Amino acid sequence: MKAIVQKATAAASAMAATGAAFAAGDPGVDAITALSTQAQTYITAAFAVAVLVAGGFWGIKMMKKAFSKAG
Repeated sequence: MKAIVQKATAAASAMAATGAAFAAGDPGVDAITALSTQAQTYITAAFAVAVLVAGGFWGIKMMKKAFSKAG
């Protein structure tokens, strides 16, 4: 089992290095990297809204369950 994990780790690091080599100097990757901080801000905000909405629905469900057992 340990040998399989070591081989998988070596393969994954080799693939990452190959991908990084292909991406070096690519104008598309450079554009994405330049926008990454702005995109990260938007993604973080969208995730925060999604968590609030999910929490709201969960809270409503729990309140319905609590009130149905109380009454």
